[in-house]
Amino acid sequence: SGERPSMRFSKSTAWALGLVLLLAVAGWQWFSATYRSNLDSQNGASGTDTGALTDSSAGTIANATTDGNTDSPFATQSGVSASDSQSNASTSALASSASNVNGTEGNLSQRTELPPIDMASIGANTLSDDEYEALVARLKTDPALLQQFIDEFRQEQDPARQLLLARLLGEAGGVEVTLAASELIYSGDEASRQLGLNLLQQVQPGNAYARDIVSGLLATEIEPQVLVDTMTTLARPGSVDDDSRNLLADQVALLSSHDDARVRGISLDILSRWSTDGRDTPVLLAGLDDGEERVRSAAAYALVGHENTSAEVIDALFSVARNTDEEESVRRATVLALKGMPLSEQQRVDLVAIERELDTVVR
Repeated sequence: SGERPSMRFSKSTAWALGLVLLLAVAGWQWFSATYRSNLDSQNGASGTDTGALTDSSAGTIANATTDGNTDSPFATQSGVSASDSQSNASTSALASSASNVNGTEGNLSQRTELPPIDMASIGANTLSDDEYEALVARLKTDPALLQQFIDEFRQEQDPARQLLLARLLGEAGGVEVTLAASELIYSGDEASRQLGLNLLQQVQPGNAYARDIVSGLLATEIEPQVLVDTMTTLARPGSVDDDSRNLLADQVALLSSHDDARVRGISLDILSRWSTDGRDTPVLLAGLDDGEERVRSAAAYALVGHENTSAEVIDALFSVARNTDEEESVRRATVLALKGMPLSEQQRVDLVAIERELDTVVR
């Protein structure tokens, strides 16, 4: 009888343990089924496979540390995949380009891609003023298009279209255009050199690099036509520092004694534009005594509006104006120069008489 209570306790305990185990198994099965159902539902919505890791998921893991918050040092960008990085870079470049053209920033609705340019139509059709200005503005902000125009200019054979392209490139200006002019000038081909000089004339005003090219040519070239074309590029000085102005004026002044009358004549014209302190007045006055009419005429016109209005200058001009043996073109040029000088009353009377004589037609 001493063992019956012990047996009853063991059976109760066994039943209790069995019931607990049964409930645990049933609970686990219910939890597992519910979890898998939810997981399948989420994966179905996202399109993700719950099987083995794909290359994409493996790459995502490689770009994260154990806590899942800090980027891997091997990531393309912080928190951004390689494809996202490329997409952002393209969007940024496009937005920047459109922003420059439209003059706006941060307004995506105003950012538009620039339309392509039909190169064949440039020169084939007449451009309106608005179209011309818009094209110049585009060239100033679109390096790729500018290079396309430079290449087209180099290859063009039609003089009229060359002139239009040179005008457009000259208006656009910039280092690339000046470099293109330099390449053409030093190409060794006469036609290309002329193209380069024409383009250089467009970009020279206020352009230090262009002035350096001109200075080098004036110091090394001896061919009269090359010297004439080179000096022609200096027709508009633009903004220039005093040292550069004096250097080029001195180089041009030396050519006033060149053997070729064309060189002497253009040198006097250009010298009057670059010399602003009167120090080259003796060179201009010497030109009034040159043996060639074209040079004397150039010297007289160079003195129009000249900064030096001394008695020496006035007397030299009157000497030519009164000379009835002088060519009419030269005398008229000196009369024009004298009209801007501070003359005495008698000198003004004399000047009127000279002009009346020149206007009298001998029948």
